[in-house]
Amino acid sequence: MSAVSRPTSTDVARRAGVSRATVSHVLNGTDHPISEATRQRVLAAARDLHYAPNASARALRAGRSNIVLLPMPRSGSLPGQDVFLAHLGRELAGMGLDLLLHGDHTASGVEGARMWAELRPAAVFLDTSRGTQPAVALLRQAGVQAVLLSGVPAGPYAPSVPIDPSAVARVATRHLLSQGHRRLSCLVPGGEWAALAERRFEAVVEAAQIENALVERVDCSLAVSSIAPAVARWRNPAHRPDAVYAYNDEFALMLIYALREAGLDVPRDIAVVGSGNQPLGAILRPTLTTTHFLVPDLAHAVASSLRRLLDGRELDPALAAAVQPRLIVRESA
Repeated sequence: MSAVSRPTSTDVARRAGVSRATVSHVLNGTDHPISEATRQRVLAAARDLHYAPNASARALRAGRSNIVLLPMPRSGSLPGQDVFLAHLGRELAGMGLDLLLHGDHTASGVEGARMWAELRPAAVFLDTSRGTQPAVALLRQAGVQAVLLSGVPAGPYAPSVPIDPSAVARVATRHLLSQGHRRLSCLVPGGEWAALAERRFEAVVEAAQIENALVERVDCSLAVSSIAPAVARWRNPAHRPDAVYAYNDEFALMLIYALREAGLDVPRDIAVVGSGNQPLGAILRPTLTTTHFLVPDLAHAVASSLRRLLDGRELDPALAAAVQPRLIVRESA
């Protein structure tokens, strides 16, 4: 069976009735005076021929690509992870950049940087824990134009976005304390949630200590049976917390169900707060008080910052507001 010939830029130029240089200028988005009618003709020819530019060859010619590489995030390292990545990809595309997820979520440090650099990205966006100072130095030596770190504490050796996924727990706890609650509980799931759950529990404890409030830890999973012993204990008012921070909205909704099954009222007996602003939280009764990041705003600010770094400018000033979690007060607290 003969191989199917792949269309080339020459084929596109012939079909559109223009030069190969014009095809290159249009498809690469270079700043060159080309009429809108010609540009549309080239794009139509490329679509008709199912032409796909060779990104690797283009990167070799330019010494870099339009790729923004993001190592596959570890669980919970970015707020609203899947939604954030979808928004980030769209925002970068609108700025002439392509988001590429590198599939090894364990890659880190210098070894990880070697793998990322092989793909000749224009920029790399990664968590501070993985972007060590030697790793950042290697990326820069390999020709990566921009390295943007994410996380707290920030690395002083590269620009950083101070995203702290545990900050939503701190905001939730401050809200509960402002309502006069002084006996708190915190759900701490294990498994895939364990790392972030520990950080959120620590944030709850730190915020509570400022007000001399008590925090009970409840280790659990996403199963009603795992919280049943705690709920049974809370039927006794002497052992009952005023309020519970439930790690996220899924756990909060599970907890509300278990409390109601045990004859306890939310929020009269126990107030409940989650995180994530999941749609069901605004529908089920009692509606769920929650904390969350404005993910579209955060994705836009990160994408804009990456574009600005590539253009030799400072981070987007909107980042400072975008990394602050928000509180939505509803019936459960």
